[in-house]
Amino acid sequence: MTMQHVPFGLRIKDHSFVDVSDVARGKKCGCICPSCKTPLIARQGDEKQWHFAHATRKVDNTDKECDFSFFVSVRMMARQVIETGMRITLPEYKCVVSCQAKGTNFKEEFLVAKQTTIELEDVRKEAPFSSCIVDIVGKVKGFCFVVYFTHPNRPLPADLHVSDNQQSGVLEVKLDDTHYLFKEDRAETRQLDRLKLFLQNDLSSKSWVFHPRKASMQKAAYQRLNSAIDSHRVKRHSTTSYSSHGSRVSYQHNDPWLAPRNKSIDPPPAIPKKTATFECIMCNCQWQASLPGQPTCPKCHNHLYASEVSSR
Repeated sequence: MTMQHVPFGLRIKDHSFVDVSDVARGKKCGCICPSCKTPLIARQGDEKQWHFAHATRKVDNTDKECDFSFFVSVRMMARQVIETGMRITLPEYKCVVSCQAKGTNFKEEFLVAKQTTIELEDVRKEAPFSSCIVDIVGKVKGFCFVVYFTHPNRPLPADLHVSDNQQSGVLEVKLDDTHYLFKEDRAETRQLDRLKLFLQNDLSSKSWVFHPRKASMQKAAYQRLNSAIDSHRVKRHSTTSYSSHGSRVSYQHNDPWLAPRNKSIDPPPAIPKKTATFECIMCNCQWQASLPGQPTCPKCHNHLYASEVSSR
């Protein structure tokens, strides 16, 4: 099946999307192209994969003007399939936070959601959400869930990255590679069954756009990241102090029994203070603080997100 062939047609009599195997052969199929509204022919041969084709004498011209009829028909049928009810497997959602401190790159990976299978309820198609029209809006255990299909001529709206409803989940399903689903030259194979399996089980085409738990999980990851940075800073400072003073102390007090008895042992020298510049990971505020000490952001009033930028 080429990109100009249409796997699903729009049946005129009931305005529903149908598989080519569910209609009469040829021009009697009673279907039109969902993209350009041109009448379709149902081609049901004995060898090649069944498909719809534009019914016009100027097929080449029609195909050039309707390059995305394939994706439109797949997207419309996918919406119809999900609306009627089905279980969908969702991918695992992992993220990473990172920070550069004193020439060292620190990373902390965190899990937002495990792979799971859901079943949407109260499904509406082509519904408004977050200042745009989305393909599917439904409910999962009482929470709003959104599905948006993308393909080469339909990118993801920027508004979906920041949901107005912080308790909603938003999932992108890419249809870019769906033409491989219908590429096999097998007659009488239902395209609809292949699409259903794709929507249910294919994880590579699905990606999370927004998850209501991401913000809290990201905050916890930043706290762990800053704890790791603080531990690294203390360990490095301790190692530096030992290196600069250890040799002298070792030389003077290598054997205390040989030291004069009327002379007390000198205490170790105080660790010199230094001034360092810090930046808050959360609000990007920069300030100076003395070390050793606890650098607290003057804007957030919190030391958990402080990252050392430079010192002197």
